[in-house]
Amino acid sequence: MRYNARELMLIASEKPSYFFDKEGLLIFREREHFWKNKAVNVERWCRLKGNLLFYMKSKDKFSSPLGVFVLERCTVSCSTFPNPELSFKIQFELDPQVQYLTTHSQEDRDTWLAALQNSSIEALRGRFESLRGTIMAKTGQDPVPGPEPPGLLNVNEPAERLGIHLHPDEPILELSLACSELITPRDDRRPNSYVQVSYVTPPGGFWTKHSQTEIIEATSTPLFMTTVVFTAGSRLTVNTRVKLSVWDVKDRATSTMYEIGSAMFPVKDILHADDHRLHLPLKSSEGNTVGYITILSWELSEKTPLPISRSPSPSNKRVLAVDESLFEPVSSNAKYCSLSRDVVLKALYESTTTKTYRFPTTSGSTLSVQEFMAETKLSFHIPIQLLKILIDEEKQQVVELEDLGKLTPHWEQVRKSLLDHHLHLVHEYTEALHGLQTYRGPAFKASCLKEDKRFEFVPLNLHLQRMRVQLLEEEIDNVYDIVTVGAMAAHTQGFKQGGLKKLLASHEDVYSPKGSGSGSSPGQSHSAKARDLLSSIQALKTQIMYYSESLMRSAKDLAPGDMRRALDSLTDKTRQLVTVCEDRLLDYAIHSLKAARPDYIATTPNDEGDSVTLTTGTEDDPTAKWTWEGDSFKPKSSQSSWEDTLMNVDKSLDCIIKKVDQMTQQEPPANLINRTPKKGRKTSEWSEALYPLQQTLTQCVTLLTEKVQQSLTFLLLQDTNLDCWLETPKKKRLTVYKMDQSETSESDEATSEMETSCVSSKLQELQNRRDIVFSQALSAVVAGFITKLRTSLNDENFLRQLYLVGLLVHYESLLSPHADELGMLEDMVVGINDLRNVTFKIVPASSTSTHDLLPVLTGTRTGINVRIPLPPGLYGLLPAEIRSGMLLRIQPVLFTVGINEKATLAEKFGNTSLQEIVNIENFSRLNSYYEQYMEMMPAPADVDQPHQTRLAGLLQFLQNNVHIRKSKNVEILQQSAEICRRLNGVRVTGCKSAKDRTAMSVTLEQCTVLQLEHMMAPQIFNNALDCMRSEGCRRENTMKNIGSRKYAFHSLQLMAFPKNYRPPEGTYGNVAT
Repeated sequence: MRYNARELMLIASEKPSYFFDKEGLLIFREREHFWKNKAVNVERWCRLKGNLLFYMKSKDKFSSPLGVFVLERCTVSCSTFPNPELSFKIQFELDPQVQYLTTHSQEDRDTWLAALQNSSIEALRGRFESLRGTIMAKTGQDPVPGPEPPGLLNVNEPAERLGIHLHPDEPILELSLACSELITPRDDRRPNSYVQVSYVTPPGGFWTKHSQTEIIEATSTPLFMTTVVFTAGSRLTVNTRVKLSVWDVKDRATSTMYEIGSAMFPVKDILHADDHRLHLPLKSSEGNTVGYITILSWELSEKTPLPISRSPSPSNKRVLAVDESLFEPVSSNAKYCSLSRDVVLKALYESTTTKTYRFPTTSGSTLSVQEFMAETKLSFHIPIQLLKILIDEEKQQVVELEDLGKLTPHWEQVRKSLLDHHLHLVHEYTEALHGLQTYRGPAFKASCLKEDKRFEFVPLNLHLQRMRVQLLEEEIDNVYDIVTVGAMAAHTQGFKQGGLKKLLASHEDVYSPKGSGSGSSPGQSHSAKARDLLSSIQALKTQIMYYSESLMRSAKDLAPGDMRRALDSLTDKTRQLVTVCEDRLLDYAIHSLKAARPDYIATTPNDEGDSVTLTTGTEDDPTAKWTWEGDSFKPKSSQSSWEDTLMNVDKSLDCIIKKVDQMTQQEPPANLINRTPKKGRKTSEWSEALYPLQQTLTQCVTLLTEKVQQSLTFLLLQDTNLDCWLETPKKKRLTVYKMDQSETSESDEATSEMETSCVSSKLQELQNRRDIVFSQALSAVVAGFITKLRTSLNDENFLRQLYLVGLLVHYESLLSPHADELGMLEDMVVGINDLRNVTFKIVPASSTSTHDLLPVLTGTRTGINVRIPLPPGLYGLLPAEIRSGMLLRIQPVLFTVGINEKATLAEKFGNTSLQEIVNIENFSRLNSYYEQYMEMMPAPADVDQPHQTRLAGLLQFLQNNVHIRKSKNVEILQQSAEICRRLNGVRVTGCKSAKDRTAMSVTLEQCTVLQLEHMMAPQIFNNALDCMRSEGCRRENTMKNIGSRKYAFHSLQLMAFPKNYRPPEGTYGNVAT
């Protein structure tokens, strides 16, 4: 490019402010030094004139000009990096480097965006054409006479005529490319070639870069597996010109390359060709023929293709007819693959990236492979709903603590500390909820925001990775889904003290859902038992109230049979309540609360066997009153004892039973059925006789549940060793009460206050950390569950498995058990374990709007229920058992193997015991699920596949692998993933940021599936793997997260990676993570 540097300097520095279209301060993100990778933010004064953006050396407007951007063949758009609200980026065609700019306010960013986007010649031409059209519409004459523009025929027009509206992400045309006879300057060297595809639609004058193929090394006749897809959003027309530029890459690491030649053709040529095949010469910049390129086109239709023709090309590719049937909608029986075409998946996913490939099979057929990657709205929707539940639960716990009544000074201090803890969480969670509700931006959290406290409840880089495989000759059409998500951990709190598993092991559980405990013990903790006990008693109370009302309605209707059925249910539930209330833990809770009252008096045996009477009240305390009963003094109390409360429930029930028996032994007199009192209201003697007895029962049950509520709330408040207490003989328990209630000095009280505050602070941190991790884990599993359900709605065996055995959810972790990643893994272990208490319920949706199709959360921390709405047409496909409201459970399993250099350090100098324990424990869970599956379900589908290893054999291999010590034993991950697929499970994969190592894992899994399930030719396995890693969706994921299409690896680091987890040359570099 030639330019007059002196003239540009004069324009930038000496022209007055009014000469420029816009000027102001912009923050540039650039490297501190060219040999360092560290990026810094530098504030510079900028001036825009036409399509020239000048920037100065400093923020002083009179400083010297440092450089200029020529704003042509570039895009200017908002950016989530480094600040999603204030940043934008400038990206030039054919240049991998992106310039990130940040303003000081959102208004300033918007004005800069508008000015820069309208500064190019192309934008000026667009405004010109718009004004020209307006004048022609008003005057009927062209203000600029010239040749008539060619007629445009939009590819979407046939669809619109048929009343079909294509989504912008919907693919409409696919091209496959191959080159031959490529000539390079040196005869002794064969090119490493790839094809770059650009297009332009007249009257536009600038080429738009569309895509490129993979690099095929050392051949003059490359056949590219990556295909070129144009979507409806490309606004393709028959006059659109496509340019194919063939490049030779001399050095992939440094991206050193040169253009061999190019060819151009209009879209109408490929559409009108007899066999939909073009064979064009490649012309160099000098006009010489340097080779040939062959283009084949395919119809991207969801229906059975029309009769086909064979092309005479050596590859014998399949060529389909292209006509208006391309735009016909998917039939009701077709399997959906496009996320935008399905009403359920469209409500969950957006911003879909699509890549396509063609791979040969061992039988000579061709696999058509489509790769999708989409953001999910659940990344923010689930945390918002969970935060609402957590806030309500914290407020309820504040009310329960306030309802405990008067306590001794020690316990008042503990209660005050816990109240502060709950109120602090309410404040924090309310702020987090407000931040998420007001967020406007992409539907995922980028890896650069993992330590941003505003988004700590949001899962990191959550996406759906989908692969669709078609084999047209055999009518095969399969879909494989993987949910990718970053480490589900509290990144904002750090990992200096370890993760949740370690922290919970060294501290009493804050709350432990059933079966989870601290993540280390198989038994259920006492706090978890207390919460389950309280939940059970509340549920029984609700049922007792319902059946007592039902009994009264039957009595009013004088229906003996209905009365007897209602009484049987009422008796059953009341007896259950009394039995549950006889639990030893509840007995301890009742006595503990009584001992914490200021007026409590206890009697303990002294050394000589005599009774010693103690009181916690003072001599002047009016509540400390005595009465003589039998052989000892007893304190008077206005409240009935716990035994009396239980007895009152029993007695009131017995009275009702006797009364109903007496009533139902004889038929009701005819003159009593509709006796009308003076007030004119119909009644019956039966209901009048039962009413006081029913009221007595409900009052006794209410009193009982209130005492249980208070006692168990106090139990959860205590910082006492329950195991020791429960093992203590009953006659010695009063000694415990004495120790709890003994008077302390002022210094002891001060020390106790500090200790209580410290314990409360730790409880708050643990609870907050666990909530954060659970929110991230829940978001991923809900996305996976709904996607799997929608994909498998026509599979009767899957639906039967869903309600009989539950859904298997397989988490694959690539974290290394070393340094911070060890803490992340400890967080994940507990978070995934907590998912065992999540249930799902499928309900009919009220409408097909996006809002009505999003899942709804209910419940508490210890039991979250996810309600999944389905449109009526899809809901009707469910079996009766699921439609009846059955709660569906999941079985989460986690397998983890570190693969990077930190894993090497852990194996040689550290400790990998956590990784080994996690894999062994989760194999047991997986094996248990398999046994249930085999017991409930018919034989698995793989019995008819002789080329595949049976499930039982895979489990045996996996068992051997988890019990042997082997460096980076990735067979654990691969075998457990295959077992999950065979068992119709949900696959979730992640590393620290779900960006780099995750990309290596999901692409390897996709190629493995193609080879094992679809007989892809084994000799192209590595080529297909490199193809997906270099030109697939995961490269776009790195771009979305850090603004670079390179994986964050370096050469030395990759030496520690297993061979199949290494990316191809030129796709990685030392970039930010």
